[in-house]
Amino acid sequence: MRDIIWLRIISIISGLIGIIFNFLIPAGPLWIPIMWITIFICINIYMITTFYYSNRNSGFSESDFNMWKNNFWGFTAEEFRKIRKIIIIKNFNNEKIISKGQETKYIYFIITGKLQVKVKNDIVKELITGDIAGEMSFLNESKANADVFSEKNTTCVVIEKAKLRKIMIKNPTFHMSVTKLFNKNLMKKITQ
Repeated sequence: MRDIIWLRIISIISGLIGIIFNFLIPAGPLWIPIMWITIFICINIYMITTFYYSNRNSGFSESDFNMWKNNFWGFTAEEFRKIRKIIIIKNFNNEKIISKGQETKYIYFIITGKLQVKVKNDIVKELITGDIAGEMSFLNESKANADVFSEKNTTCVVIEKAKLRKIMIKNPTFHMSVTKLFNKNLMKKITQ
């Protein structure tokens, strides 16, 4: 969404330059292009204002805002509202939450605590706040490729894959935001 805002800002700047150019040409001002450019500038200002207004007046509680900031940053307020409807917040204490070779029904977004990713009882990755577990099997539509264990007092946002996929199918921009979130998470895992 930030890309769209930047695109609108650039459009406003280019529109202002266009107005100046069309006003100062030697043959005299070209009022029709100036009028149309002004309309486009007003539309872009309106869209930027409504975007910021909807995000500012999101009505989220402090815990919702922290969850949005830590786990779903990059989503618009509206996209976060959509995902907020299907999430479950669960606490885990030294539990196995994903089993290698098994179908997984859920994706886990860590709010607090840690998850350990194990292959053959060796810890290959430790996931912390903001990380995601189960996204690989979601993206590949395959079985889990590792065991995932929670540490003591780990809190996760749990999302049923079928419900998430259903929302993604209905909303292309939401689909792009989720894909971007998963890609960022996978890149983070690869680079660490």
